[in-house]
Amino acid sequence: RNSGSETWDSNGQPEVSLHPAARRLSSRALLSQTSPLCALEELASKTFKGLEVSVLQAAEGRDGLTLFGQRNTPKKRRKSRTAFTNHQIYELEKRFLYQKYLSPADRDQIAQQLGLTNAQVITWFQNRRAKLKRDLEEMKADVESAKSVGAVAFEKLAKLAELEKCAAGDTKEKGLFRDEE
Repeated sequence: RNSGSETWDSNGQPEVSLHPAARRLSSRALLSQTSPLCALEELASKTFKGLEVSVLQAAEGRDGLTLFGQRNTPKKRRKSRTAFTNHQIYELEKRFLYQKYLSPADRDQIAQQLGLTNAQVITWFQNRRAKLKRDLEEMKADVESAKSVGAVAFEKLAKLAELEKCAAGDTKEKGLFRDEE
């Protein structure tokens, strides 16, 4: 029965030489397994369980996100939009007419007068400059459009006038206009 390097256990089964890592498994786990494949499976599952925990802990340490992109802690709620009063808008618009950019002193003064924070005044002026830029670009596009339509319309009017002249000339020659006789 004993052929070369193989050894046999008391049940007549070949003894398996385990990798040192597999030997470290608890004796209870090894006793409950029936084959080397089961022992390998047990070793792999324990290894991956340890890996999963360390990967998840590392992922959770990064900016509050878990491995699947979900937040551990709830995101801070944004401050609600400021509803400016008509008086505040009037004063801000009035100032914007002659001053597109404010100095820090002017900003402080307006904020205090209107009961707003510096950040609100800064944001209002930034938004208003952006709106002005959009409006100017839209007006420029409208003017360009009107120019191109105007040129086409002018050409059509010129052709129409020419046709009317031709038509008038034809009718005069035929004596169709009574007032010209």
